[in-house]
Amino acid sequence: MLLRSDLMTENKQNSNAGNGGDLLKHSAYLALLDELVSREPWHHEIHIVEAHSGKGVYAATSSHLREARQLPDYAASRLGIAQTAAFADPPLGFGAIAGIRDGELPYAGSPVLHAREIMAIPRRTLTLMDRDSAVGKTVACVFSQPSLAVLAPDLRLVDPGGTSEQKVLSALEESAYLPTSVLHFDPFAFVMSAEDAGIRNDYVKLITQCDELVGRGKLAAATLFITWGSNSHAALEDLDGAGYEGGLKGGYNDLLKTVDAARRIVFTWCWELYFALILIVHQALRSQVAARLQRYVQPFAARIKKRLTIQ
Repeated sequence: MLLRSDLMTENKQNSNAGNGGDLLKHSAYLALLDELVSREPWHHEIHIVEAHSGKGVYAATSSHLREARQLPDYAASRLGIAQTAAFADPPLGFGAIAGIRDGELPYAGSPVLHAREIMAIPRRTLTLMDRDSAVGKTVACVFSQPSLAVLAPDLRLVDPGGTSEQKVLSALEESAYLPTSVLHFDPFAFVMSAEDAGIRNDYVKLITQCDELVGRGKLAAATLFITWGSNSHAALEDLDGAGYEGGLKGGYNDLLKTVDAARRIVFTWCWELYFALILIVHQALRSQVAARLQRYVQPFAARIKKRLTIQ
């Protein structure tokens, strides 16, 4: 049984969990994974790498999750079904979180969603990176639960010993990933200050290499989640204008340009804050992934009136 106290290490993930960014990002992750595993070779082998994994389970306080659960089609949505299954009675799910408080709701993050979906794949691994040791401890507790025990031999909990971006970049340069590997990058808030030029440059390198490898069939897919935080001006400049501060070197628009349009899906939405997810998939799968993504996020359209685009 999971205890609330197991999940409450202090960090910014606590307040973000289950917000409008998570809800649609996780729906997109499920759309991508479902499309891949419906086909060979991914039906029999898949390796997922989360470069910024988070805790896996949260006692979420976001009002967005409460709003979503009231939407008429949420319970039958792909994400709604996955969340219900994650907290089903043991041993199939976690069951209730012991000690959860009024105003909190259980929420399964991407590590748990991915884990549950790949358990039926014969050859699989799930690599979770996080440099926060407290987060790593929570993830280990989550994955010690009976509902995920079958995945234990295939779970890799990695302290990158620095930035996850550099760890993954080194692995890409060493051809360490497979045609059945999927890479997810989720740096929480995209980097826009002058001192962040180095990490923006790392992302240009990462996305460039991912795009090349996906195009050659050497990598299954990759995604990059972007939030501008409370800086809606920067978001609108990047999404609809010439780019924040005229277009930062290595910024949002530069990243879009590094991905071949035939392999690029750009998913943008606004749920109080602005978000974007860049998906890189093989050109032969692009239209199918985009169509599935459209279906999976449609249940949220009644709530998201300002922006919900897939291009």
